[in-house]
Amino acid sequence: MVYSSIAKSYFDEFPFRRKDRRKPSSNYFFLSHGHSDHMSGIKLSLSDPDSTIVCSRETYAVIKVLHRVPRERCLIVKPNQSLDFDSYIIHAIDANHCLGSLMFVVESEQGLKEVYTGDFRLGSPIVDELNLIKGADHLWLDFTYGRDPIFQFPSRQEIISEIITLILSGDNYPERDIWIAAYQIGKELLLKTVSEALKVKIWAPEYKVNIYKEIGGEWDFFTDSTSSGVFVGSRRMVETFQGIEENEQLKISNALRISPTGWAIQMKQKRLDVHFFPYSDHCSYSQVHKFLELISARTVTKI
Repeated sequence: MVYSSIAKSYFDEFPFRRKDRRKPSSNYFFLSHGHSDHMSGIKLSLSDPDSTIVCSRETYAVIKVLHRVPRERCLIVKPNQSLDFDSYIIHAIDANHCLGSLMFVVESEQGLKEVYTGDFRLGSPIVDELNLIKGADHLWLDFTYGRDPIFQFPSRQEIISEIITLILSGDNYPERDIWIAAYQIGKELLLKTVSEALKVKIWAPEYKVNIYKEIGGEWDFFTDSTSSGVFVGSRRMVETFQGIEENEQLKISNALRISPTGWAIQMKQKRLDVHFFPYSDHCSYSQVHKFLELISARTVTKI
């Protein structure tokens, strides 16, 4: 549980049940991005008429579609925008993770600084703001791949190029359907590039179509039509057919199935009929340790 003593607010958790509320909280709750493991208790937030969720426009699209959170319950913040709450200031930084993901820097009137990375991948949006992040009194750090040096990832552009090459090789597309694994939001650069390379929209579950339709613009490349032969689903769906009707499993088993995940690096026995690629929207081992050196925080909590 991430609790800012400066803002007296929770980050990526919504502990509205009084028995679970460990510390006194303001009415503001900061949401870094729209992945389910960062939205614990969000439905309970609607039970408190004075609560406000601070998030990006893209993250709001997720919680609007998945949890029916009304617009008036949210304060939308943009990357590189600062919000003045009188006794403290919140700075939002593009976390270079999924679409709309934010890193938050909290500064007090007395000069104390707390940094919550959320999930992130080290890149220009963050490097450009290092002066704002450096010297944190407390850093909550995304350490997903930070414990084992085996997790060294190629650039996302390199992996995308390999995936496009696979899709267009031999008797793959358009002779075979294509299935790609992704969460409810995320892997946008990969999916957008596939859509553009094949000149088709990608089939997705209704909720995902609605999320990206809500976001709009260049990201509205999903459809509920199966005619393109390109599909996106959860890792469990793509890798193990979970949630797919039995009479549809044979068709999908004949498809080209692609699972882009950082965990691919440590998989010793991979399914022969699924193509795994070490594509990650998190920092690699070396990136997260480089970030630690650059920030020089007094206290670090690895999450």
